[in-house]
Amino acid sequence: MKVSPREPKRIWWARPRKLCALERPGGGGRSHRPERRAAEIAYLKGRGVRLVVSTMTSRHNLAAYEAAGLDWHHVPVPSTEAGADQLEELLPFLRRELRRAGAVAVHGNRHTDFVAALCAAHLHQAHGVDPEVALAEAARAGLRITPEACALLGVEQAAVNARLEVAAMR
Repeated sequence: MKVSPREPKRIWWARPRKLCALERPGGGGRSHRPERRAAEIAYLKGRGVRLVVSTMTSRHNLAAYEAAGLDWHHVPVPSTEAGADQLEELLPFLRRELRRAGAVAVHGNRHTDFVAALCAAHLHQAHGVDPEVALAEAARAGLRITPEACALLGVEQAAVNARLEVAAMR
């Protein structure tokens, strides 16, 4: 059966054609649908994704990535507020993997605050992008930005919200 690619509902291309953050392909939690998962994985493959990094506490979807011919890396993150060690583990991993051809997709389950913080931290470390700016871009793309994600990067959520308001006025 041929699957038609479908763009995930919440996805942020932090680095176009290289790095994206999204909710779990197929949806998170009880809203997860296998047909949607297949369509969203097809979208990721079509956009050049070769590696999926899962930060879910469970191993859901990993077999689907393998079946689709995608590499995967699993680093469980218990919660965003307890994710500092995983952030420090994943930053050098991303830097190394992003030097290779192809794109990397990073996802959590339903919650996208940790993956948004991870990509914002990567942009700051590798390209000097202000984390407030990056988190505001992630929020504009539909990812949820929490006070815990901001704290993980040492920024205030009010500053991120102010950048969103300024961008909305343009």
